Amino acid sequence: MNNESIRIGVVGELGVGKPELVHQLCHPNSHTAGSVSDLAGPTVDVLDFERTNGRGNIWIEFVVLPSGTRHQKSRQMLYSFGLDALFLVCSCSTPRSFIRATEWIEEAINAENILSVPVALILGGPQRIDWQLSSTLTKLVEPLAERCNAEILDLSGYITSGALEPKQRCSLAEFYEKVYRSKVSKGCGLGISHLR
Repeated sequence: MNNESIRIGVVGELGVGKPELVHQLCHPNSHTAGSVSDLAGPTVDVLDFERTNGRGNIWIEFVVLPSGTRHQKSRQMLYSFGLDALFLVCSCSTPRSFIRATEWIEEAINAENILSVPVALILGGPQRIDWQLSSTLTKLVEPLAERCNAEILDLSGYITSGALEPKQRCSLAEFYEKVYRSKVSKGCGLGISHLR
């Protein structure tokens, strides 16, 4: 049980479904909601991710960062723990979440410990939406992804469907592998990390 680990910070506007997403990723067979009040502060959940081709498992520690303005110092403290990647969660049904996303990324990038970590722009929302067919979403998503140097992961519909589609799971697995390779190439220790 001495698995290697990576830590992913989950940021985004209030109400975009950050805790629900993490709960779905870590507990895919659970039928209970993963909702947590943003007023509660940061939350942590862990996924035991099985790598392909028998290469072992990786612990993926998700740290959901609170989005309330009163938690700015808490977020800065969590950034200083050292994150290996960021999930920037936006809701396809709430265009405002894309506009504020730039602020979230700038705040995170201003923390010295995460200047060059992989970023995934998570397209969430209650309904499955093909964002590339919506001119409004395309105008919001593409410039944001380019500005943040982010990989776009369309996970829309996970809240109402209760499960990720195979293509969505595959995209996530590829991103986890990218994060793992990035951490290894930087020579960082890969032991299990704990918030204290």
